[in-house]
Amino acid sequence: MIYIILPVHNRINTTEKFIKSLLSQTLKDFKLILVDDGSTDGTTDMVLSYFPETVIIKGDGNLWWAGALQKGIEWLFQNGDDNDLCLIINDDTIFDEGFLKQGIEILSRTSKTLLLAQCYSQQTKLLIDRGVHVDWRKLSFKQAKSKEEINCLSTRGLFLRVSDFKNIGGFYPRALPHYLSDYEFTIRAFRKGYNLITEDTLKLYVDQETTGMHSISAKNIRDYLSKYFSNRNSSNPIHWIVFLWLSCPHPWKIYHIIRVIYRIIKDIGKFLLRGLI
Repeated sequence: MIYIILPVHNRINTTEKFIKSLLSQTLKDFKLILVDDGSTDGTTDMVLSYFPETVIIKGDGNLWWAGALQKGIEWLFQNGDDNDLCLIINDDTIFDEGFLKQGIEILSRTSKTLLLAQCYSQQTKLLIDRGVHVDWRKLSFKQAKSKEEINCLSTRGLFLRVSDFKNIGGFYPRALPHYLSDYEFTIRAFRKGYNLITEDTLKLYVDQETTGMHSISAKNIRDYLSKYFSNRNSSNPIHWIVFLWLSCPHPWKIYHIIRVIYRIIKDIGKFLLRGLI
């Protein structure tokens, strides 16, 4: 059995495209765990109309990515078997009819492994994620040039065994509610001796128009600070400090944390100066 953990929030049309990909799968022995974080657009009812046996976990709109996943894995740890498999995936993805079967077959040939589907853009069809190499000295995150270079993965189409999930542990929703939670999780797995792999033949396609906030436009300092420290901001400096504390090795940990603190002062200062000019 493979369990699919799918967090959703108020994008019924996007989620339905995903569900239709799931409906087309040649492999039917799966269980969908839908973590609906306070949707008001009928997403849960739509999913149940396609898959009535779906496990529904409700949130209040404040779970974000890590919190939704944590709710899903808590249910899975209580109800799944160690020999079962798990797929973590975003609802803004689509894939071909052999996706689940192929992922299971690849994972079955390995042990102590996290397998990520290679990610392509729905808009351009170009490859955007084949596994990440983190250079801690430079604090750079680049696409790995070879399988051997991978030391970090996203959780956008991540296959793993339930037993390995239990060994690695869960997420930290309060400390890392959204961005960087996936990198922290897979880096932790890598340090525990897990293989992080992707495969050229295992593909999914992501809608790049549904991503979060990567730039800030604000009218005043209160608005700026609200957006700057928002969970929607992929550059949220508090989350980066937490991530570095949890994941970055010595001797680079303190050095990079100091750099982030300097960036906070610099960014806020630049905004204030713009208001005076």
